[in-house]
Amino acid sequence: MAKTAGFPDLLRLIDERPVAFRAAVASAPSPEIRVPTCPERTALDLARHLGEGRRRWAAIVVAGA
Repeated sequence: MAKTAGFPDLLRLIDERPVAFRAAVASAPSPEIRVPTCPERTALDLARHLGEGRRRWAAIVVAGA
């Protein structure tokens, strides 16, 4: 059974993963390059998709309870 990460680890991942993703997209030879694990998407498609999700979650956090 997998152990769930603690809150501090989850916050760290929220900070680190987007930085790594941004670096990967920035180093791509073209925004139109196909993503190997999602060949139906380009790097630009994936960046937009993840950005939309982050904006949605940010709006939920800002809205509060």
